[in-house]
Amino acid sequence: MMIYKSVRLNKKGQFVIPKEMREALGIKEGDEILVTLEGKRVYLTPSEEYARATRGLLKGTWGKDKRAVGRYLDAERRSWQ
Repeated sequence: MMIYKSVRLNKKGQFVIPKEMREALGIKEGDEILVTLEGKRVYLTPSEEYARATRGLLKGTWGKDKRAVGRYLDAERRSWQ
């Protein structure tokens, strides 16, 4: 779905996300959103959606299980001394 709306910035650089877009994103007053700048484009993503999409991406990076991760952390902490 593509929705195009023109909005105007106020003196503080703020603008209102149009109602149709808030509804499409499933966001309401008080919700947090992730604001991403990529080149000359700004992307708005509901924080929960971003968390859901990125959950587990680093799994296994520091070890295959809790014991391996613990050994990795211990070695890192020893290197700080």
